[in-house]
Amino acid sequence: MLPTTDDVAPTPWRDHQAALGALRRGVAAQYSVDAAGGVKARRVLFSRGRPSGDLLAALDALDRFERAIVECDASPAIEMHRLNCLAILDGLTARAIPGKV
Repeated sequence: MLPTTDDVAPTPWRDHQAALGALRRGVAAQYSVDAAGGVKARRVLFSRGRPSGDLLAALDALDRFERAIVECDASPAIEMHRLNCLAILDGLTARAIPGKV
């Protein structure tokens, strides 16, 4: 029996995909900000090496989302920043899949 594509993917790639998925789920459910969580989120984003435009966009979106929470912005503003962050993380995840552009 031949292995599927997921079975032969390098472990670091799978680990990064899992970490991005966990980060996305965290942002989707986040209603408060703590320093440790922010550091962990940024480590996940930087774990694939040199910053790219996509990474910088994700960091900016995460910063804006967390700032909206900390500054107690109105719920619609927080949700707008959350959705923007999730969209960028989804794009970052899709582009990280081997063989996709």
